[in-house]
Amino acid sequence: MTLDELPTERKKLVYLYLREYGAATADELREALDLRLLTLLPILSDLEAAAFVERRDDAYTVA
Repeated sequence: MTLDELPTERKKLVYLYLREYGAATADELREALDLRLLTLLPILSDLEAAAFVERRDDAYTVA
């Protein structure tokens, strides 16, 4: 999978953040990226469904 497969800038932003900094919780991502949780959670769900990220306990990481 490539970064070009991510259709939105926000999805790319979340993915790149996790790739650069490793695992992060949704709250950590929300704070670091200045996104509302209601915006972030569907992004994380989409990234997880597309196998870009995976959830381990309460944290997300690059798959």
